[in-house]
Amino acid sequence: MMKKMMKMVSLILAMVMLLALAACGAAPSETKAPDAATSADNGGSAASAKNKLAFFLPMTGDQMQYGESLSHGAKLALKQYNEAHGTDYVIEVYDDKGDPTEAVNVANKIVSDPTVIAGMGSFSSSCAMAAAPIFEEADLLLFSPNASHTDFPSMGKNMFSAVMSQKYEGAEFADALIDRFGTQNIALLYQNTDHGVIATDVFTKEYEAKGGTIVSKETFVPGQTTDFSPVLSKIKEKNPDLLYVNASYSDCAQILMQAKALNINCQYVCPGMALTEEFLDVVGTSIDGTLVLSSVPAFLPSVLETAKLDASMQAFVDSYTAEYNEIPDGFAASAFDAVNIVLDACAKVGTDTPALRAEIAQLRDFPGVSGYDMHFNENKEMVKGIYMFQIENGQFVVAE
Repeated sequence: MMKKMMKMVSLILAMVMLLALAACGAAPSETKAPDAATSADNGGSAASAKNKLAFFLPMTGDQMQYGESLSHGAKLALKQYNEAHGTDYVIEVYDDKGDPTEAVNVANKIVSDPTVIAGMGSFSSSCAMAAAPIFEEADLLLFSPNASHTDFPSMGKNMFSAVMSQKYEGAEFADALIDRFGTQNIALLYQNTDHGVIATDVFTKEYEAKGGTIVSKETFVPGQTTDFSPVLSKIKEKNPDLLYVNASYSDCAQILMQAKALNINCQYVCPGMALTEEFLDVVGTSIDGTLVLSSVPAFLPSVLETAKLDASMQAFVDSYTAEYNEIPDGFAASAFDAVNIVLDACAKVGTDTPALRAEIAQLRDFPGVSGYDMHFNENKEMVKGIYMFQIENGQFVVAE
């Protein structure tokens, strides 16, 4: 009886050992880091396994068209970078639905992934800013392809954006108008949003500092105002030389067509939000001569016919069109540049966050496709040159 018991115990112990060995064999193996994260040439650590850029974008909901464009530009950049450098970086796209609360949820998932080099989001400044404290606490880079809020870069040492801060864009717009027209009397009509208020305040300070005069400053609530004649009538009384409307393309179209109907005969000016085919579909030739200022180039057919793109921009347009069967927009271009800026830095210093943010902060004269003279200033804020377009015969052309 005793011998049978001993045999039974031995058999059980043998089975336990076999199960333990099988479990050890099923454990995941250490992930091999990509070349760009391990080679001595780029300063990466051989122990590093970081190879992922984690985007969070509105892939569903009202803003999904912007999320799609940004993701397309990012994926094209990654594909071309891997092919050119023999690396195997990857992109993972999370859907933040354009909701700051969801952006926080997604950010927590991203920072818990040890393979992530950087978070890349979001479309809106509100989502990027909601997620920023999560990345700062985790000491992980957050490089937004589109956050333009003045406060975003200062929310931590790890925050960067591929687009100009609102305060710099507003000031550059003011300078561009003074360079073209001299110091004139200008009327401002702007949307009563966070973006509209900040951009208009910055524009006002710069324009007045350079000797220009603000003769009227009016606001409206977007999505609620359709009849702009009362506020436009007040502006008409001031007899401005220029009327600058800071609003979405749909509101810009209605405002300027109503201004034309009221015989407000001055130079009309819009921001880059108006650089859309939809805007032209609405206004036709009714406001020919209108100027549009933008820190991002336009890749619309009418602009491409008149603009002389440099080799890198033309290559981007051609490759994007071949990949997605559509012409890129400024959002796609910004995401394309964001990916290349981060991966170029990885190639130089590896994937550790402190080294990456120090390298990116030194960016100067980046040959991007989303702008020219691209560089970060001492406050980590992106600065670019300004493009000026004009409507002629119902089409956008580069202003001479």
